[in-house]
Amino acid sequence: MAPGRRSPVLPVLLFALVCAALLAATLHMLELPFHWAYGAVLGYLTLVTLLIHLWQEHGDPGDAKGQVRRYMTGLVVKMLLSLFLLLFVVVLSPKDLALPLALAFALLYLAFLGFSTARAANLLRRS
Repeated sequence: MAPGRRSPVLPVLLFALVCAALLAATLHMLELPFHWAYGAVLGYLTLVTLLIHLWQEHGDPGDAKGQVRRYMTGLVVKMLLSLFLLLFVVVLSPKDLALPLALAFALLYLAFLGFSTARAANLLRRS
């Protein structure tokens, strides 16, 4: 971690907690049960986001091109892993859970993508 930078652990975990609360509230409003698969998706996205942020923020803060390269690599790796996991989850989940789970996965993926982009832009602006 570069000097003067804070660890991404707390922001990522707080964001995941907010996403979990919003997901639970949305499922409750739609009268859908909170299946363990939703928790698995949230856990996966939290873990992957945290690992990618830890890796990205260990780069040289003075090397803007290197930071952008790390950010783009992280995006591609996360997208490919997420596509395979989404396919795996939809194929193996019960038919009545497949569509809500796929929609939740996509919306959570976009939320974590927005979080990662905002954090990366903020870190690039500071360096």
